[in-house]
Amino acid sequence: MLQVREFLLKLSLCPGLSPISRWRLWQTAERARSFNNLSLLIERSGISIRAQNALLTKWDSIELREKIQLNMKQSYITIVDSEYPRQLSEIFCPPLVLFYQGDLSLLNTQSLAVVGARQMTSYGEATLKGILPVIIKRGITVISGLAAGVDGLSHEITLKNQGKTIGVIGSGIDQVYPRNHQYLQRAVAEQGLVISEYGLGEEPIAWHFPERNTKAHR
Repeated sequence: MLQVREFLLKLSLCPGLSPISRWRLWQTAERARSFNNLSLLIERSGISIRAQNALLTKWDSIELREKIQLNMKQSYITIVDSEYPRQLSEIFCPPLVLFYQGDLSLLNTQSLAVVGARQMTSYGEATLKGILPVIIKRGITVISGLAAGVDGLSHEITLKNQGKTIGVIGSGIDQVYPRNHQYLQRAVAEQGLVISEYGLGEEPIAWHFPERNTKAHR
């Protein structure tokens, strides 16, 4: 199991690979029970030439070794671990590794995902303040993205009402977006759970957020 977890961590952090390429490589490695034969993985996985080149040039690089050493200092689970959420594992191309801060057991609770506009209207604010306290009283965990607008208010209302909340972010856990949510992200990590598929140092790039939103709904 240790070898498999190390392979998954390395694969998830390897630069230049798309989520689909990582997933195909993992499926190939799992079927072949081979986690260090790059030639076999490339031959059988059907990944693109670009992904093949990234794998060949980055797999044994100093850059990747340093990223692994850095990220081994934080808590994470892999897709082969029992704590990995079952519903997430059943989606197309699930993340191989989830990095986290906080109460991991919240992944197994009944939950409601809330994702909305950054520019929140007064109607949206009133709706959240009316609905979420009722949801929270029923013991349902509120999941959102720690972004501005609807996301941030969802977390704030949940914490104010002593509820449980999960923040799914589109960057490394050491990054905060927007910057003025430093206190909120820290509070969610301390009283709930902050989770990400991106390693430490990964900045909030635009295309991370659609992926984040899709997985938060799972």
